[in-house]
Amino acid sequence: MQSPRLYYGWVMVAALSLTEITSWGVLYYAFSVFLTPIGAEMGWSIAEMTGAYSLALLVSGVTAIPAGRWLDRHGPRGLMTAGSIAATVLVVAWSRVESLLGFYLIWAGIGLAMAAVLYEPAFVVVATWFRRYRARALTLLTFVAGLASVIYIPLSDRLVGSYGWRDALLVLAVILAVGTIPLHALVLRRSPEAIGLTPDGEPSAIDGVGGVVAEPRVTPREALRSPAFWWLIAAFILAMLATMTMTVHLIPYLIGRGFSSGFAASAAGAIGLL
Repeated sequence: MQSPRLYYGWVMVAALSLTEITSWGVLYYAFSVFLTPIGAEMGWSIAEMTGAYSLALLVSGVTAIPAGRWLDRHGPRGLMTAGSIAATVLVVAWSRVESLLGFYLIWAGIGLAMAAVLYEPAFVVVATWFRRYRARALTLLTFVAGLASVIYIPLSDRLVGSYGWRDALLVLAVILAVGTIPLHALVLRRSPEAIGLTPDGEPSAIDGVGGVVAEPRVTPREALRSPAFWWLIAAFILAMLATMTMTVHLIPYLIGRGFSSGFAASAAGAIGLL
């Protein structure tokens, strides 16, 4: 008797777990490490620099809607691969920035890349490939990707200490390119049906064993009318405000209080363990 083959959806979850660690680590968490050295060299205030970061998050939120439509029509491979390429180029541009306007423009572009490579498109992939095991797949993805701050905040601090902030960003750009572009381009597929499978790898009705149970569909109009939807929106907004405030400002605050950058980076990186 042949052993069952590994369902390809789990291969994509493993690949996305790795790419999400790197994408979140470089595009989201590393920013706080660079605030102090960039401010010292360029003479920009924390408020001026975090304004660019806020702009990126705003752009990411707005462009998530067209990104979602693209995913529905074309699948994740093209979007996430292009997003990884763009993110790499923009991190390189960040390492060469000379003006505050350029800094804002770069981070607006990074916001576009965020919409293409962070959790939202990855969650769409999981929702497409899993139904019965969706919760398990999402838990695995978020657990592994949650280590991004643990890895990349201390790593970024070490790179800045060894090479300076500009060359540290170049190293991170290389890591971002190697750790995301090949996996997005080579592993991702549009849907189980596109390669002759069914969600969760369940037997199809054609096999005479059963079939995949159709899920109830909720239209955008119905979702907008649901109180539960708006309660979830409010909860996510409040949670993200608290998390982002801590993530972005903790390192500059601790350095300002006299702690070493290494201690501050370790403390901020530990957020991922919570």
